[in-house]
Amino acid sequence: MIPGRDPLKDLIAWWCPSDGVHASPIPGISCIKVSRPQQRAKRHWRASFCIAVQGTKEILLEGQVYREREPHYIVSPIDLPVTSRVAGVSPARPLLGLKMDFDAVAVREVAAQLDRARPDDVEHPGRAIFIGKASDRMLDAALRLGALFATPDDATVLAPLVRKELIFHLLKGPDGPAIRQLVRAGSQAHRIAEAVHHLQASLAEDVDIAALARTAGMSRAAFFKRFKEATAMSPLQYQKRLRLLEARRLMVEEGAGAEVSAFRVGYTSASQFSREYSRMFGDAPLRDTRALKQTATVVQDI
Repeated sequence: MIPGRDPLKDLIAWWCPSDGVHASPIPGISCIKVSRPQQRAKRHWRASFCIAVQGTKEILLEGQVYREREPHYIVSPIDLPVTSRVAGVSPARPLLGLKMDFDAVAVREVAAQLDRARPDDVEHPGRAIFIGKASDRMLDAALRLGALFATPDDATVLAPLVRKELIFHLLKGPDGPAIRQLVRAGSQAHRIAEAVHHLQASLAEDVDIAALARTAGMSRAAFFKRFKEATAMSPLQYQKRLRLLEARRLMVEEGAGAEVSAFRVGYTSASQFSREYSRMFGDAPLRDTRALKQTATVVQDI
C-alpha cells in the first residue's frame, strides 16, 4: 500500500509519473493525471466508469453541463462526442482519477442480481452519462482495486470481484436504476444503446435510420426520440461527430493525411470533409492538427 494521508490519491499519483492516461497491470483499468487546466474542447468520451478523487471534470453535452465536486464518479455505458475540460488544477494539485472500461457484461450480471432482490425500473433513463458523488464504500473498493496493481497474480482472481463490488455500489446509488435499464436486454434503453454501438463500430457506413429503428423494434419517430434522449443528438449528428473526432485522432496520433483520414471514416468527398471539419473544430484540418501537435493537446477525452 502507498503510505500517506489519502492512500488512493497517493496510489494514483505514484502510478502517474506524468500527465495523461497510464495503463495499469490490470486490463481495462488506467490511472489519470492532469496538472494543467484545459480549455473547453470537443473530444471523444469513451464508454467507461471513472472515479475522480481530486480535481474537477466538466462535460458539456448539447448545452447541459455535467460537473461534480470531488470525489465523484463519471459513468457512460456508450461512447459520446462531448465538449469537456479539466478545471481548477495545478501541478501541486492535479486531477487524479481511476478509469475503467465500461464492462456491460459485468454490469448486467450485477444488475440481474439486484433486480431479483428489488426490481427497480426506469421507463426512460434519459441522457446516457451520469455524474455523482463517490460514496465512501465506492472509494474503499477503488483503493483495494488500485492496491492490486502491485500483485498482478492476485489481481487475476481478485480484480474482477472488486470491479463487481464497485459496480454494485454504483447500481445501488441514485443513478443505478437508469444505468440498469441501459444494460437490461430487451429494454428500449438497451436497444438504443445497441444502435449506438452499431454506429460506433461502422463509422464508414451510411446511416440507415429505418433499419436501425426496425432492429430496435420501434417506429422511426420513436427511435429518433429515444436516441436523442440518450445522446442529445440525432443518429446522423452522432455519426458525423464521431467520424470527425476519429479523423482528427488519426491525423494527430497516427500521422495520417487529411484525405486518407477522411476516407477511412467514411467520407467520399475531401472538400465536404474539410468543410464539416472546419465547422466543428473552427479551423481547416491541416492547420488544426498542426496546432494540436505543437501544443501536445490531448484529442481523446481523459
